[in-house]
Amino acid sequence: MLGNALVDAYAVYQTSQPPFTTVIRNTEVVQPFLESYANKLQTKKAGPSLEDLSEEAIIAMWTFQTAIVAPIVEVFARWTLGNISNRVETQDYRVSWPPDGDGPHASHLEIELSATERMRILRGMYRFQLYCHLFGARCRGKPRFGYPYIELIDVIGLVHDLFEPWEFEEFVCIQWYARMKWEHICITFGDEINETSPLFEEVSPPPPWGKRLSGSGVVGHVISGTASRGLRPLHAILFAGGDHAHRIKLMHEVLAWPTEEYIDFSRVTPYWQFSHRKTNRSERDWKEFRREPLPFNGDGESDQSNLRPPAAWVMLWEGKYSNIRFFDNDLLDWGYVMWDRDRIDSTGAEKITFSERLESLPLGNLDYSSSEEEEEEDDYIEPYYYSDELEDDESASLETGS
Repeated sequence: MLGNALVDAYAVYQTSQPPFTTVIRNTEVVQPFLESYANKLQTKKAGPSLEDLSEEAIIAMWTFQTAIVAPIVEVFARWTLGNISNRVETQDYRVSWPPDGDGPHASHLEIELSATERMRILRGMYRFQLYCHLFGARCRGKPRFGYPYIELIDVIGLVHDLFEPWEFEEFVCIQWYARMKWEHICITFGDEINETSPLFEEVSPPPPWGKRLSGSGVVGHVISGTASRGLRPLHAILFAGGDHAHRIKLMHEVLAWPTEEYIDFSRVTPYWQFSHRKTNRSERDWKEFRREPLPFNGDGESDQSNLRPPAAWVMLWEGKYSNIRFFDNDLLDWGYVMWDRDRIDSTGAEKITFSERLESLPLGNLDYSSSEEEEEEDDYIEPYYYSDELEDDESASLETGS
């Protein structure tokens, strides 16, 4: 049922227990755990066997998977594939040829996922939940402003360096999905969340915009804070049904303020990632600097001898290794790293990818570099955004909330 995501699922279970639920989650608590987790990922250990787990752990993991994760996987797949369909039908392409693979109508979406697609989504879900356990809001609480328990640039390093870059994007796709859903809910029903809501019980003195969710200085923070509580509140609101009163009751129960440590990676400017790796370059960074080939090796699970990045990732970086996330969030809307090549081709999504990127970066020809193709020699030209002259101004700030 969990396959290679078992190590991620077990990490989620571990961080749902003390000490992570009872102590301040600072560097001394978080870093050793993530180092152990990273070692299991790198050595491809599947985590403990069922014989090694307590009955309590097995029941908790099984319940979370079947009751929370599995239903959201299906809803996420329908949402993202619907976005592909809508883009293909309405996109004003800037390319000289029309898409030759028209996406299915949104009302007739095929959501039968391949084993690889399901594993990518599942892995992203569990890693998002793990991130929320370590850095997100445990409960509603009160706004906390000031120094974070872990410096934000260290959070970026701790999390980003755990995964291959396309696997990091799997996690960011899920984080983006959670944010989009809570943004829609909070904007739609924001006028009904005011000073009577438990959200504002511990907010003192009253903020200048008042105790109301629709206030300009509130909604962005609450969206981030509620998303940072992870999959359980998201599941509750997704499956709340059409009862308006029930939905508002749920919002009163789950809306939360963000922690200082929770970073919405879809809103992080490139400056911060480059700042981190100036002094903390990993082997993956060096692979990028050396412009190592990263061909499309077919869909499936990577192993130590054969990396299998998804088709969209290979297209975007022209078959070269890249350890950065720089593209805008239009790609996250359709979960671009989740899909097999056959689905990318059949839906016309490769044309969306090309169209969205033409004016962003000079990617040139859009193609799947194959391990069977001869790699051409080329000179590496450092992109403008690698410049050491980047200034720490307002335009390069790290956005964690609104």
